[in-house]
Amino acid sequence: MSKQNSKYGMAINVIAILFIIWGILGMMDAKNYTQSGYFTGDNWSVLDVDEGSPAEAAGLQVGDLIKSTGGIEVTDTKALNARERPAIGETREIVVDRNGEEVRLQLTYAVLPDDDKTNNMIGFIIGILFVVAGAYANFKHKSDLSTAFAIFSICFGFLFLSGPYLGTGVFSTLINILSTAVVLFSFTALVIYMLKYPPESAFLSGKNKKLLYVPMLVILAVIVVLEITQMDNSATLNTVMRLLFGAFIISYFLIAVITQISKYNKADATEKSSKGLTLMLIGTIIGIVPILVYFTIGTISPGTDLPGNDYVFFTFVAIPIFFTMALHKLNSETAS
Repeated sequence: MSKQNSKYGMAINVIAILFIIWGILGMMDAKNYTQSGYFTGDNWSVLDVDEGSPAEAAGLQVGDLIKSTGGIEVTDTKALNARERPAIGETREIVVDRNGEEVRLQLTYAVLPDDDKTNNMIGFIIGILFVVAGAYANFKHKSDLSTAFAIFSICFGFLFLSGPYLGTGVFSTLINILSTAVVLFSFTALVIYMLKYPPESAFLSGKNKKLLYVPMLVILAVIVVLEITQMDNSATLNTVMRLLFGAFIISYFLIAVITQISKYNKADATEKSSKGLTLMLIGTIIGIVPILVYFTIGTISPGTDLPGNDYVFFTFVAIPIFFTMALHKLNSETAS
């Protein structure tokens, strides 16, 4: 692998800095995050109510079918998008269908519980680690492979960096679309990096590489149409979007895992060590496989309460750590 100056170096550094600032602004806004304490399915049927939450205090029950919140029907996308986020201490009426009877409940939003605050902080730290690892690798190694890693790592870090609340309106809609584009691209970039990592997959030759972008572009086009038209929501639309996103994420995670396992199995003992394939495999197994299992189950069966469901994302921290170590080892061996 020959070294060369990355022509994307400056752009990568600027994006990394912008993402870090975005994440910091989001953490500064975290004090305004609210807790409602319930989870619904595609048809707005309540699947779970947290113990001790505002939802439980309001009398919301599993099985309730939510019809409206704060006077706005759950299917009215335009009105919901135009409404400001709830404030701590604000009360909104929730109308539900409970066994055919209309029930009106008063839900008062509360501050996030300590566990959620801790998870948000850990997510922020993981996001920063991804961004810094990507920027560092690109600065340190200055190769095509390090550039591919930087693009993947920085974009993937954006997944964990919740930005500040921007209110409603055209600007907020634009930011939502751009954020979705980065999230979708991060999974595509992950697969491209896994395929590119030595020994480079033959799939990347010719026009095959462009095929990896097709699913991302299709989903992004759907999101843009929905954001612009603000068409009324429905249980069917919710199901389609859940399965569409789920299939995309699961497929790309699965491709990444299979690619790395295949490369590891085909390599001899010397290659596994010199090319950092052992480190790549460790990062893949610890960092991707657990969330792949949990996400697959959650996509197929929404509302399934798995042990450690709120903390499984912690395993992502293995990706920037072991992938960076693998890239460093690969470049060290190549240089020597």
